[in-house]
Formats: sequence, structure tokens, C-alpha cells
Amino acid sequence: MLSPPFLNGLLNEEVYVSQPAGFEDINYPDHVYKLKRALYRLKQAPRAWYERLSKFLLEKGFSRGNVDNTLFSKCKGKDILLVQVYVDDIIFGSTNDTMCQEFSKLMQGEFEMSLMGELTFFLGLQIKQTRDRIFLTQTKYALELLKNLICKIANQS
Repeated sequence: MLSPPFLNGLLNEEVYVSQPAGFEDINYPDHVYKLKRALYRLKQAPRAWYERLSKFLLEKGFSRGNVDNTLFSKCKGKDILLVQVYVDDIIFGSTNDTMCQEFSKLMQGEFEMSLMGELTFFLGLQIKQTRDRIFLTQTKYALELLKNLICKIANQS
């Protein structure tokens, strides 16, 4: 799993922000900053990041999914590499370990991002991988539901 910051998203429009608290220029307190890249909380950030990422992947020979346009794939002989983008996370896997390693290097060479290692938790799912199986559970989610239910019952008593 790769975790790229939205700072990789280039802006297609002019965006200005006020000086952040604690970083005001005392000589120019009314000046604003013109952004070159997207920032977290900026409404354009997810779109700018996704546009840059998808353009890069398509240029590198990936195909975009027809049903899910955040799913990309690349075939090499009998092997396939799948890349799923979710907001600012990228999960990927392949039938060939070398393709995963090449993809990781490709992405880290182009974008400022960190490799988070093997996928263990994603969108509320706990993921356990063995050599020949993958197990998906929602134990954590179920325990939270039970905890909330018990608290509601206790508060009604």
C-alpha cells in the first residue's frame, strides 16, 4: 500500500490562501500566498491529485477500469498488476512480485510518497494474508457496534 500526500496534486487554477497562524510575515501581514500545489482541506486537492496520478498511470501503459475509474491494470505476459486508488491511498497487487516492486519504485520515483507495507486494514476491513489465502474480517467494526449498543442500553437504564 502506498500513501501519497495530496501535495502531489498540481492545481489547474489560481488559488490563494491567507497566511497561516504562527507563520505571518510581520512586514507584510495582509499578503496572501499563491499555491502551486494542492493542500489538504483544499476542495480542489483530491481532484488535482487524481488527475495527475491517472494521467501518469495511463502514460505508463495502465488501463483504466470501465466500471470503476479508480481501478487501473497493466498486463505483462500472463501476469497482471492491479492498482486501486481511494482518496489518498493506493493499494496494489500482482500475480508477479517483480511487477509490485517495479510499480513501487516507479511511483516513488515520480511522487513523494511512502510505502506502507502489506495491506492489513482498508475501508473498515481487516486483512490477513497467508501464502495461499486472504482473509477479510470486520471484527473491529462489529466490536464497535456492540460497544455502542451496550452504551446506549446502559444509558437508558
